[in-house]
Parts: sequence; C-alpha cells; structure tokens
Amino acid sequence: MFAAVPATAQIPTPASVLGFEPGADFQLATYEESVEYFQLLDASSDRISMMRAGRTSEGRDWWIALISSPENLASVEQYRDIADKLAHPAELSDSEAQSLSREGKAIVDVNGGLHASEVAGAQHTIQLAYELVTDESPRIAAIRQNVITVLWPSLNPDGQTMIADWYSSNIGTPFEVSSMPWLYQKYIGHDNNRDAYMLNMIESRVLARTWQEWDPQIIYVHHQSSPFPTRIWLPPFAEPIASFTPPIMARTVNTIGMTIAQMLESRGMPGAVHMGTGFDAWYPGYVDYLPMMQNQAA
Repeated sequence: MFAAVPATAQIPTPASVLGFEPGADFQLATYEESVEYFQLLDASSDRISMMRAGRTSEGRDWWIALISSPENLASVEQYRDIADKLAHPAELSDSEAQSLSREGKAIVDVNGGLHASEVAGAQHTIQLAYELVTDESPRIAAIRQNVITVLWPSLNPDGQTMIADWYSSNIGTPFEVSSMPWLYQKYIGHDNNRDAYMLNMIESRVLARTWQEWDPQIIYVHHQSSPFPTRIWLPPFAEPIASFTPPIMARTVNTIGMTIAQMLESRGMPGAVHMGTGFDAWYPGYVDYLPMMQNQAA
C-alpha cells in the first residue's frame, strides 16, 4: 500500500517548491501549490503517504496525508482497525479495551481549517508536514513513533485557491486587504461549519466519512480569531455547552485547548484566545464539534 522511500532521501523544503516560506508576508499558497509540495514530500520520504479523500464541489481532488514512522505506516490498517474497535466498544470487555489501547497508536486529525479567509491554517499545514517528516528531535521522533497524524492540507481547497488568487491579484492596490466579493465555498461560504446535522454539502460528507473511516481520537480544526493581534482560537468554549455533549469529552477538549495555549505562552508566542470570546458550543450542527457526540475530542 505504501511505497518504500528512504526517510534519508533528499527532502525538499517548502520554500524550494513554493518560492517563499509559508507565512511570508504578501504570499499565499494556493491549494494546488500546497498539494504539489505534499506530493513531493511523499515521493521523498517513507514517513508520509498521501491518500485521496474525495472531491470538492468544484471538482478538485481532495487529499489527506498520513504521517508517522515507516513501521506504523506499514501497519496502518491494523491500527485503523484497533481505533475502530475502540470507537465502538460495545462488544469489548474492559480488559480487551485496555489491551487494544496499549497495542494501538493515537490517531490525530489536523487540518488547515474550514474558513478560507482565515488564511494561516492552510499555510501552516505545509510547514507542519515538513517538520513532522524531517525533524529528528526526541519530541517529534516520539510523535512519529506513537501517533498517526492525519493531516489535511486544507478543509476548504476551493476556498483556499480563491482567496489566494484574489489576494495575489490585488497586492499593491487599494483592495489588497478587502474581502473577496463572492463566497469562498460554493453555495455556503462561511456556513460550511454549520452543516453537520444535514450534510448537504459534498465537503461535509467527505469529512464525515473520512472521520468515520479513521476514528481519530483528536480532531483539530484550525480557526483564526480577531481582533488583531490574536491569531488562534482555542477551547475552552464559552457557555452554554450543547446539552448532549458527554461531560468527559467537554473536559477533554478543554484540557487540550489549554495545554496548547500554555505551550504557546511558555514559548513567548501570544495571540491565542479562548473562553469568553463568544464562541459557545450550544449549536449541535458545527462540522468541527459534532464529533464530540461521537467520543472524538474536537
């Protein structure tokens, strides 16, 4: 299933392919440029494998990347089966569940965000892929050994390219920072994160199916926040919380959010905002919150 390419092969940097560093001023990669980089990374390392998840409303191929150790990727179907059993444990005894949890690997879904105008997420995934594949530090090596990362270049491929093209065509003009005058996802725009209870959109169905297929224990959807200089929105959510959310899941996702915030602060990286900013979790149809009802910390 996975081609064996040595991890030590010459691995391209993002800048060598894009022509700029991800996040550089006045530069935004389109989805096509992002996927080109991911595919070159896949071709040069046995720590990453690209898989087609589906197609978008505008007909783009939509990709995910699996990133882990070569040994984990070689046995990825076994680990996916374990995750599926743990996600649907009605037939498992406590001892069987404990045994599977020790045998399996954590599956963590990370993506470039739903809202294409929040541009940082889809640029960040390019750099994240490079670092997860190439970084030899003990911390990242431990992640590769113990985690299978399901990394989406973006959750809104059509919108990523629309926004990048609009911005690039207006650099140096009075419209450089203006909003794009059409929806960045066909039919639905920003409300692509309101469709979980109906799954009207192709993209919503692809997401739901992929998350069911991989049963990630953690799903991290990138969100930016305003006003400047805030950069990242993180849990905890403001109250009220959806009444059917399992309390242990609410506490789990809050713990994850605060851990991320603490790590950013300790590294001198302010700009993350969370509870009290008005983003509650009452509405049950958020695409990136519904997995909480399925015992996935999202």
